[in-house]
Amino acid sequence: MRDAPRIRLHLIIVVALNAYVPCKVTCGGHPMNQMKEIIAFAVFVTAVAANICTGGTGNWSTALALGVTDFAHGGVPLNNGVNCFDGCLATGVADQSFKVALMNSSAAYKEREFSKKADRLAQLRKMRDDDDDTNADTCIDPQLRADIRDALGSLEELSCKGIVDTLVSNLNRPGWAINCVDFDEFGYDAFFQDMNFCAYLVYSSSDVFDIRLGMIDYT
Repeated sequence: MRDAPRIRLHLIIVVALNAYVPCKVTCGGHPMNQMKEIIAFAVFVTAVAANICTGGTGNWSTALALGVTDFAHGGVPLNNGVNCFDGCLATGVADQSFKVALMNSSAAYKEREFSKKADRLAQLRKMRDDDDDTNADTCIDPQLRADIRDALGSLEELSCKGIVDTLVSNLNRPGWAINCVDFDEFGYDAFFQDMNFCAYLVYSSSDVFDIRLGMIDYT
């Protein structure tokens, strides 16, 4: 079991330590001159006091991103017990967590950090040039990877809403959540190498879209 509170605490601490760029934020109509350290710390305190998902034990995949410029969620409806997503473009923070119904109870569980967007783009382009599959390690189902690639190939312009809507319409994945986040700064996530989970990166000339899909465990 990978419980949500411990995982989220780890993710938030790491992202908070990486947040240092000053910005002006406005959320809910209230402008504030802040530092991203303060934003990240506020997220940290809020998360410790009240976890984004109320569910307890289970296999949780969690992600947190800073510098968010676009996000969307779809598939099964949000549920504050097992499928949660909280994003705010003004603060540039997106926080997501869902409980995965693993096909393999012994599936490998991994965590990863994301660097700034320019570094991610450079790394993804190098992997493409080296003919490496950028998503093979985080989305182990080859058919699902092919289906995602084919579905997104029809999009003329990438955006999180377009990506989520397209995948919901084209993938035959009942009971799955499908989330997308595009962010400039730092991120951290926890994922499973399991047929019922997929973390998939797709990029354009200027953006990297972090897509996360999983079958939701309602138990």
